[in-house]
Amino acid sequence: MISGILLAAGESKRMQGAFKPLLKWGKRTVIGECVHQMRNSQLADIYVVLGHREAEIRPRLAGTGVQYGINEDYQKGMLTSVKTGLAMLGPNSDAFLLALVDQPMVKAEIINALIDAYSSGDKGIVIPTHQGKHGHPVIISTNYVEEIMQLDDDSEDGLRAFINAHRNDWLEVPVNAAAVLEDIDHPEDYERLSKQVEPLYEYHKWHP
Repeated sequence: MISGILLAAGESKRMQGAFKPLLKWGKRTVIGECVHQMRNSQLADIYVVLGHREAEIRPRLAGTGVQYGINEDYQKGMLTSVKTGLAMLGPNSDAFLLALVDQPMVKAEIINALIDAYSSGDKGIVIPTHQGKHGHPVIISTNYVEEIMQLDDDSEDGLRAFINAHRNDWLEVPVNAAAVLEDIDHPEDYERLSKQVEPLYEYHKWHP
């Protein structure tokens, strides 16, 4: 069973006052689109890690079936959010997909391709690639949870260093989509990427 962890606790500091999760994205918000795609994938359950302005986000996702965790230490960096998500995982989770709220472009089909690769392979870390570059989201075996929980919160390269230390356990999955490399970091990223959103969405088995 593979669970999804969506990291959405940050302050959007580089967005010049805009708050990424609640920006408009087609018919939804950015975080609404992330949850929508995760819900339509093969993920067994979804955990959303909130922090900054969490009280504004939670009502927007009422009824989506996701579970929430609040990271009180979100200002210390992303690793604290990762740990908050890991602490919520149930005992039946074999692995977790780590998704970023600033990547609403990642479709359910990409998530499913990574899940299929993990399920049919024998590696503990699955990383999408596009044109030879590594991207997100990644899937990590729960066998690594204890090791990740021991990482130093103050280390800027905490999770990246962990992943790089286990290259022998990587499975790289080529993806024909630049979405795994792109994220919304700055206002110009949002302007460029949001223009690519399809005005109409296909009907899915679940929609907010």
